[in-house]
Amino acid sequence: MAKQNPIKRIFELYTSDLSYQEIERLVKRDAAEVYEFFASEIPKPDPSQNKLTRSLIFIRSLFNAFLLKLTAARRIFYLISLIFGFIGIVNNHDGYVVLAFLIINALLAFELADKLTSKNEIDLARRIQNELMPKNPPENSFYEISAFYESAKEVGGDYFDVIPAGKNKEDSILVIGDISGKGMAAALYMVRVQAIVHSLVKTTSDAKEIIINLKNTFSEKLLPEYFLTLITASIKNDGSISMCKAGHPPVLHYKKASNEIETINMKGMGIGLNDKGIFEKIIEEKTIQPSSGDVLLFYTDGITEAMNNFKAEFGTDRLKRVLEENANLSPNEIKQKIIKAVYNFRGDTPQFDDITLIVLKAK
Repeated sequence: MAKQNPIKRIFELYTSDLSYQEIERLVKRDAAEVYEFFASEIPKPDPSQNKLTRSLIFIRSLFNAFLLKLTAARRIFYLISLIFGFIGIVNNHDGYVVLAFLIINALLAFELADKLTSKNEIDLARRIQNELMPKNPPENSFYEISAFYESAKEVGGDYFDVIPAGKNKEDSILVIGDISGKGMAAALYMVRVQAIVHSLVKTTSDAKEIIINLKNTFSEKLLPEYFLTLITASIKNDGSISMCKAGHPPVLHYKKASNEIETINMKGMGIGLNDKGIFEKIIEEKTIQPSSGDVLLFYTDGITEAMNNFKAEFGTDRLKRVLEENANLSPNEIKQKIIKAVYNFRGDTPQFDDITLIVLKAK
């Protein structure tokens, strides 16, 4: 049996599971996120300084931000490896260079172990979050319902739910919300919102009352840089729907009779913003009675703000057009058409925000 070329074996070891998509993710998404992660710790440059000075200060600040993310012990060993590497190169001493290489790789192994441990925990968090999302919305005599959720990161801050409410099986509370930001912090807040909403639905099926009580309970738990937008919709046993919103994108209502789309916009501000005591005063409730064949679309801004390579947004007009062109289809097919349109528009541009939508179609 012929021996395989050692260089070929090494090449295959490093490239056997490599894909174009992974390289693209590294260049377009991961590199940008790493830069953003470290750059957030850097003070803004002084515009009075010349360009070269600003560049040198920026490089130094970026390096310092990287060092400060290491533990104290690893920071020391990293410094030692730099010293050994420098001495080895200057004095042409291979032993020092090899030692520096080994220290760097040992530190890399430690950091990789930390990342993999965190990744396992995040994977578990993602599975738990996905389990919290309703797989099959409760059946309703008046509406067919289909929903979609996809986070920009492993976990996200979008939330949707369809919760049975009241003694009548037709009564349901539909909820769609969006915590500002992405990632673990937004996901933790989302879980908290879901728990509060489920608790509130046990005592009331009034859309406005749920939002007000949620605001009173949840806003105190939010850090200043976070806020929540939300829509609650109460489906009654006569097929009517009463809706309220807290700063969320409007609902799109396709009317089969006129083949037109109405934008249902209600007054209301986000939860967690400084409302100066006017939150309850301005919140507005609207009640509609959709006809057979009408379609209601609830969505988060990750749909309309999806961007392509030219920094153009998908936008509400495109969303309306896709809805109007496919309103004769089932809710599940409408959902798939919208998601496909967003993906096609975005192309190979990374997803930067969670996307969620709920499609209701009157029977």
